[in-house]
Amino acid sequence: MSPTVAQWQLATDLRKLRGGRKLSEVARAIKVNVSTVSRWETPGVEGAIPGPGSLERLLEYYELDFEAIKRFLHVRKEARSSGWWQSSGIADHYGTYIGLENEARRIRTYEPVLIPGLMQTEAYVRALFKGTMPSAAPEVVDAAVEVRLTRQATWQERGAHLWAIISEAAIRTTVGGSKVMAEQIRQLTQLAEQRNVTLQILPFEAGAHAALVTGEFTLLTLDELSVLVTINDNTSLFWDDQDALAQHTNVFERLLADAWRPAQSLEYLEQAAQALEKE
Repeated sequence: MSPTVAQWQLATDLRKLRGGRKLSEVARAIKVNVSTVSRWETPGVEGAIPGPGSLERLLEYYELDFEAIKRFLHVRKEARSSGWWQSSGIADHYGTYIGLENEARRIRTYEPVLIPGLMQTEAYVRALFKGTMPSAAPEVVDAAVEVRLTRQATWQERGAHLWAIISEAAIRTTVGGSKVMAEQIRQLTQLAEQRNVTLQILPFEAGAHAALVTGEFTLLTLDELSVLVTINDNTSLFWDDQDALAQHTNVFERLLADAWRPAQSLEYLEQAAQALEKE
């Protein structure tokens, strides 16, 4: 279990254990601030992991037995461990995303502007980072590229199913020039041949489709957790409430109907690659 998923599980389970008790009641009983208990129950970047002594006091207050407390302490230890990405200097929200992605068994993503990160070539990634971070030092770009490539290698090793719906705009946006983009499209077609990949292109002719206002999003399905990831001001936001998950699952299913079928998508990609290779 990745530290991100362990923290998410710990926070969610602590919230369930509190039940109908008020935060102030619990905080007073174990002599901590109300905000402290609240952060222990918050998954993701905004949350906090309780110390071992504080966690034991909390669980004893909830009247858990020795074996249950031992299991919770083990999850806490996993939550405090370091993932491979945590020494890369990346933003906390990106680290949270990577931790969840690492444990996912199914990834569904809609990308309106860019090729999905797990499907990008190294040349595309470099061109993208150089364009979006023009003042970044070469070593910063190198580190960002390495994180992206490690994400891809981890995904390939674990074999999670990736269902990607990519807007035609992402294919038409020539990141890095014609040669780089042609290689990128060729890689998409190669990845689409894998058993764990489903790729569909959403054409311009789809018009006012279901995600036109929603924007990019990803649905991650883990063994005991489903998380919606949206982007706002270049920051990932994470949602695990059923309403948000159901709404975006519905949007994704509607996009499936508007997008070209996988075979038709591959035909389009072949034509796009050939056109770029002639430039």
